[in-house]
Amino acid sequence: MRVRSESGNANGSDMTFGSAAARGALHKARKGATRLAILAALLGLSATSLTPRFVAAQDAALTATLDRIALETAELRELPPLDGIDDVLLTRDELLAMMPELIAEESDPAELEAETRALVALGLLPEGTDLLDLTIRLMGDQAAGFYDPLTDEMFVLADGEFDGEEYYYSHEIVHALQDAHLDPDDLMEETESDNGDAMLARAALYEGDAVSASNAYLAEHPDIAIALIREAQSQFTELDQAPGAVSVSLVFPYTAGEAFVARLLDDGGWDAVDAAYADMPASTEQILHPKKYAERDRPSAVALPDPAAALGAGWRVVDDDTLGEFQIGLLLADLKPGEGFNSLTGNIALPESARNAAAGWDGDRYALWEDADAGQDVLVWRSVWDTPQDARAFSRALASFDNQRWNGVFNGESPDDVALATPDIAARIVLDGQTVSYVQSPELSLTDRALTALQAAPAPEPAPGPD
Repeated sequence: MRVRSESGNANGSDMTFGSAAARGALHKARKGATRLAILAALLGLSATSLTPRFVAAQDAALTATLDRIALETAELRELPPLDGIDDVLLTRDELLAMMPELIAEESDPAELEAETRALVALGLLPEGTDLLDLTIRLMGDQAAGFYDPLTDEMFVLADGEFDGEEYYYSHEIVHALQDAHLDPDDLMEETESDNGDAMLARAALYEGDAVSASNAYLAEHPDIAIALIREAQSQFTELDQAPGAVSVSLVFPYTAGEAFVARLLDDGGWDAVDAAYADMPASTEQILHPKKYAERDRPSAVALPDPAAALGAGWRVVDDDTLGEFQIGLLLADLKPGEGFNSLTGNIALPESARNAAAGWDGDRYALWEDADAGQDVLVWRSVWDTPQDARAFSRALASFDNQRWNGVFNGESPDDVALATPDIAARIVLDGQTVSYVQSPELSLTDRALTALQAAPAPEPAPGPD
């Protein structure tokens, strides 16, 4: 193991913050506000500055400590220990100074703006949200260390003491073990996907594994629990003030992922967890309901029409993605800042009505279309459900959510085909068996044309419902 101090840009390596084993989720996990879900586990580190000279004086003792943590963690995780780890020591100030460059490497501002527009149109993010600025502020509020699978480097926040930080280092060692032993296809380094829900599910496996193993390390070293409790009581102003969907998405891979991995451990020990890397969970539905993973209840692929074919030349896709069960529950929960997550217990607590309405999900796809010349946007969203009853429950919950959002009322001759029109928006929700189609645009005639095309799109594959 080689320990070195670092000032500046850490050799310009391409990386993200926190449990970067989930960096594969970074690009498209941004959708649904989940790009923030792959940020660090919350490290309430001291703001004390640590100079490289002081770090150098601590190299020998710290190297021995890090070596011990790495070896013990590998033994607890039941994976072969790593031959060596390139540890890079950073002060908190140095890490904060790196943020703009790191974010610029990982985020295309134009793409992020497009994603934000779609999420605002859905109602998952409030109007005026700037995800790029929010990311910077959250990082500043929650400085963290991380493992970078692209360079095999471990970036360690050191502040002169190393008590509670042992737990977090153990967590990141698990990511290094995953990279070395369980990721032959380099999925941890993958940055492209068109399904944010699937990528969030993958992040939950990575993080749930690391949380479970580092908890085992904590059980062997209960003396560091006091430091962790002290850190848990720290107030993270930016997290508390972030949109509810963002803060809850941030912790989902850790909390729901830990519960998912616990089920695997109960069924088959660490061998069962290892096997999951060769057959990744395909959706947050499988994370939330591990039985559906065990039964390989795969989600249906949902097709959308081409906007130019549907509405004419000049129309193009701004952004498209899959929400999935977890984020649909977030949408319907309509969380305010500080809601939906208990920072002391670590539990996500969505309203039962939102969770029930999102249960039974089998697949979905949304897209935001625009005609730039006309200055018009159209949102189309198609979802399929396990049963007609599940689809009906969702359609009713979605109508209720939009009634409050738009301060209007969906109505129609049939409760399965309803419309809402205000001076700002024209929306329709159509329930057809196990399919729910949703369209919103500035005017009802445009909504109707898009809905016709949406309903004529190819059938989901496979047909919705349990396998």
